[in-house]
Amino acid sequence: MTSPYECLPGRQFWKLAIEGKDPNSISSLYKKKFSIDGLKIATAGSCFAQEIAKGLRKNGYDVIDSEPAPESYLLRGKVANSFGYGLYSARHGNIYTARQLFQLAREALGDSPLDPALYVWTKGGRYYDALRPNVEPEGLSSPDEVVLQRLDHLRRFRRVLKECGLFVFTLGLTEAWMHDVSGLVYPTAPGVVAGDFDPDVYSFKNFRFFEIYEDFLAFRELVLAVNSSAKFLITVSPVPLTATYCDAHVLSATVRSKSILRAVAAELYEQFEDIDYFPSFEMFSTPFLGSALFKENRRSVHPSGVAAVMKVFFSEHIPNSGAELTASPISDGKKQNQNASSAPQEGEDPICEDALLEAFAGGKKQ
Repeated sequence: MTSPYECLPGRQFWKLAIEGKDPNSISSLYKKKFSIDGLKIATAGSCFAQEIAKGLRKNGYDVIDSEPAPESYLLRGKVANSFGYGLYSARHGNIYTARQLFQLAREALGDSPLDPALYVWTKGGRYYDALRPNVEPEGLSSPDEVVLQRLDHLRRFRRVLKECGLFVFTLGLTEAWMHDVSGLVYPTAPGVVAGDFDPDVYSFKNFRFFEIYEDFLAFRELVLAVNSSAKFLITVSPVPLTATYCDAHVLSATVRSKSILRAVAAELYEQFEDIDYFPSFEMFSTPFLGSALFKENRRSVHPSGVAAVMKVFFSEHIPNSGAELTASPISDGKKQNQNASSAPQEGEDPICEDALLEAFAGGKKQ
């Protein structure tokens, strides 16, 4: 052997693996760390995690739905999705940061009950759960109703954590808004969906590498304490930031955020045998592949891009083509058929609170 590169496989050379190829012809991008066959799968994360859940359901995997939509003709399809049903394994809406995921798990497992004053926000005489503000688009009639809904949600999410075999999480953002005294992190800034911004109460937070890494490890430890056989699969959302609060161009802020999240994912993957990483972000972020995978706004993911990415995933996790498309509403302790009418359909745009920031884009131009 004249060089250590002499006998490497083609997937490790740009000329053989990428040059001249389109997204649908990419192969060997992903090698699974472990099998997910037969596992109850929970999904959570940023908006792109909704696309992964769709793909898993479509291909016969047992995706948990602990909070299915009520049996009502009024709550089907996109309407049900707009109320947070069918998007994830529990009705928590989008979870953009590892800190938000950790604090939800800690609250669900009973370690840190929250004062309702921290999460009941108001708008136009209606009341919202600030930790999942978009699941009731018109708000609720009283603070007590918000609290009762949250307690029910926590009970169901607790069962998800205890009974899932695989927890899939998409890392989405490093930027967040925090309650200064309690340290509570919110999925949206006060005043975007509900509530009012007070700079003496809330502050901007841009998480750093070790903070994100430690938050996910803390989440993992909580899960393993109640579910020792659980495994984890992480991804990084390829969707750029809608807006940044940093004093920086939104492109620069996006690259910073995604680079840190990708580095965290690499460290977790390399350090722990129960954590796998799926490189969906890589396909979208590579300019030679990614431009055609986005819509005209260069931010929203095109259905063909989702299809190309999921093709790579299912090249390793062979679809259960003969399996019944079911989910597991484990909140009542028994398996039922998936509420297909509330599951997001292929090609539909995901529900994203951060997209609401576009409403503020008419300000100062530079």
